[in-house]
Amino acid sequence: MADESASSTNSVVMRGYSDVIYFYPSWIASIFCGLYVQFAGPTPAEPGMVGLIFTLLFFFNLSIIAFDYTRMTSIIVLLMIVIVAMLSTMQPNVAEALRNLLDQPIFMNASYYWVWAVLLTVILAGVVIKTRFDYWEIKNQELLHHHGLLGDVERWPAPNMRISKEINDVMEYLLFRSGRLVLMPARESRVLVIKNVYNINRIESEMQQILGTLRVSGDKS
Repeated sequence: MADESASSTNSVVMRGYSDVIYFYPSWIASIFCGLYVQFAGPTPAEPGMVGLIFTLLFFFNLSIIAFDYTRMTSIIVLLMIVIVAMLSTMQPNVAEALRNLLDQPIFMNASYYWVWAVLLTVILAGVVIKTRFDYWEIKNQELLHHHGLLGDVERWPAPNMRISKEINDVMEYLLFRSGRLVLMPARESRVLVIKNVYNINRIESEMQQILGTLRVSGDKS
């Protein structure tokens, strides 16, 4: 996916995405599954396994939206997978139980995958288009919030603004390199939060550079 930031010497753009953006693996899977079932012949190999894989992937996407995969949670899940894998290699009955659990084919025709592909394309495209009309920008010593089809703008002073970067969900970061930005402009009572900022480490670095430049300029003046 292309970098969504647009930056120069004195400006940086921040776009916050909807949680739906994390369904892009299911969108990609629906396309590949549709192509496979559509063109692999009248009796493609293991069509039920294709349905099972798509269902498990979609369930994984739902879990990312429903739960926070913190660092500790991710470590626990990884340890559980490792333990189960080790048990399956050492205990034949455990391996047999896993095979029986996963040997549950789910048969779906190509139309099913194409419907999902089209619907997810429309939703994801809508999410991306929305960020073109609703985004944040630091420019000319101001924090700007552009929103609305008519180009409404809210403004706050950028000098002395504090920012905080939060990466609380490991899975969301791995999928989208995203996190949350918390902005605290000077003399502003409310905290401004931008969720699911793509490529957050680069965005935060550019913001710190700009804010540092503003502080130096303010001190000289």
